[in-house]
Amino acid sequence: MTKTFVVVGANLAGGRAVETLRAEGFDGRIVLIGAEPDRPYERPPLSKEVLRGESEPVFLRPEDWYASHEIELRLGLRADALLDSSVVLSTGEQVAFDACLLATGGRPRRLHEADRPSVHYLRTMRDAIALRDALASKPGVVVVGAGFIGAEVAASARTVGCDVTMIEVLDVPLARVLGPELGDIYARIHRDHGVDLRLGEGVEEITADGVIGTSGKAYPADLVVVGVGIEPNVELAANAGVSCENGVVVDEFCRTSAANVFAAGDVANRPDEFSGSRIRAEHFQNAQNQGVAAARNMLGHGEPFREVPWFWSDQYEVNLQTLGHPSASHDRVTRGRLDDLDFIAFDLAGDRIVAAVAMNRGRDIAAARRLIERRVSVDRGQLADEDRPLRDLLRG
Repeated sequence: MTKTFVVVGANLAGGRAVETLRAEGFDGRIVLIGAEPDRPYERPPLSKEVLRGESEPVFLRPEDWYASHEIELRLGLRADALLDSSVVLSTGEQVAFDACLLATGGRPRRLHEADRPSVHYLRTMRDAIALRDALASKPGVVVVGAGFIGAEVAASARTVGCDVTMIEVLDVPLARVLGPELGDIYARIHRDHGVDLRLGEGVEEITADGVIGTSGKAYPADLVVVGVGIEPNVELAANAGVSCENGVVVDEFCRTSAANVFAAGDVANRPDEFSGSRIRAEHFQNAQNQGVAAARNMLGHGEPFREVPWFWSDQYEVNLQTLGHPSASHDRVTRGRLDDLDFIAFDLAGDRIVAAVAMNRGRDIAAARRLIERRVSVDRGQLADEDRPLRDLLRG
């Protein structure tokens, strides 16, 4: 009997999953359901090249690829209910499955008072195109939130010539990931590029004229962009009784608490053997590779998904890359020059690296990944020594 696999979420994780199912020889029926009207695409360029008008959105596959591989695209439709062995669509159609992958992703956290035409959120391709078009007239912009999305939007808006104010309630940008010392570097980078960065400032109100901060100060703006994180789309799973806690809970094989139901990508809360805790990673690499792993496990391969989380951000001329879960609470050793934006900072637990942050040092990040994966014991002096190649530590 022909099997049917249903993937809910026509995004990076869902797109890579259906590709993998066919590449691995699955010849049954595949149904890919997406709430957005567009086929799977990459999100990282949206806040950078697409927003600056330097490129169009990057789709995973040409439009005719899905038909030629007999993958049924159900786009612009919600999955309203998950039953024991079927998914109910917003049209009322019920699609039976032998296995189902939940790749439902997340949605931007919204400010309840921010329901004005001049207020933008950035999550989807169409969000990015609308914001790109709005930036073309060089409006005055206020960005709320100096996390990765907010900081990248601010950098892109400045690059295309807009006056930009960025408001952040914490003491430095990217504080939760980078800590105060490295976060302060990003504050300097944005100010050096002309961003009016206001730290320790929250939002009291968004008006027709801009933003009123919690300090009472008014920040005039033609356009406001809110970037204060995302919330995982767990409702479909939670309403079906699937275990959820900061996402859909999965094991190392991407299996949920429901039989024959898997989850991957931004919505999945998975075990991380490198930190010894559970994580929900909102990164390109995690979504792509976990989507592949989930597909293989839907086929019965029984392969655990284990990898060090990796993320990058491009702002102005600076390339930031992180491994693991950097934290200012860790013991940190730095190699290179912070003031020159040319360094890698290693977070240590005992004599082993558990995370790393690098600016403009992609090669060192690659070596650091191997040091974490292999759980190599390191000497702090050698780690900081620029004259000692990291590959020597791998050999040691």
